[in-house]
Amino acid sequence: MVRFADGERGAFDVVFSGLWPLLLAVASRGLPDARDAEDAAQQALLKVFARIVDLDRDRDGVAWAVTITAWEVRTLRKRRDRRREDALGDLDPRDADDPEATAVGRDLLAAVSALVGELSPLDQGALASALAGEAPDETMRKRRQRALSRLRDAWRRFHG
Repeated sequence: MVRFADGERGAFDVVFSGLWPLLLAVASRGLPDARDAEDAAQQALLKVFARIVDLDRDRDGVAWAVTITAWEVRTLRKRRDRRREDALGDLDPRDADDPEATAVGRDLLAAVSALVGELSPLDQGALASALAGEAPDETMRKRRQRALSRLRDAWRRFHG
């Protein structure tokens, strides 16, 4: 890696063939879906190559690459979780043509409503302002973030 960081182009193949299986294995441990693991490993490898000139020659280059991969795994997991949260906003039991989907949507909304009812009035107000589409200032944004975190924690406690 040091030779590659110094600009030796011939070291690319050696670095790639040594890092790719390792980074893919690290990403696979953190992401159950093989496609997501490959995406995270690929992003990490691209970042390693883009930042190779920043390599600290006094430290282990492989550990540096593994750390970048761990951050990519974390980023991908957060992005996936956000997409899942955004998809929950599309649930409206009145829109479903399928009776089973209607029942599931109604049950989910009832479960969320029950958990929101257990939150503090400040948290309920923050969530209500988000549902109303109000543009938040910095304080409200932070309140919403904390309220959603508490709601997630409550959901995990009661529904796994």
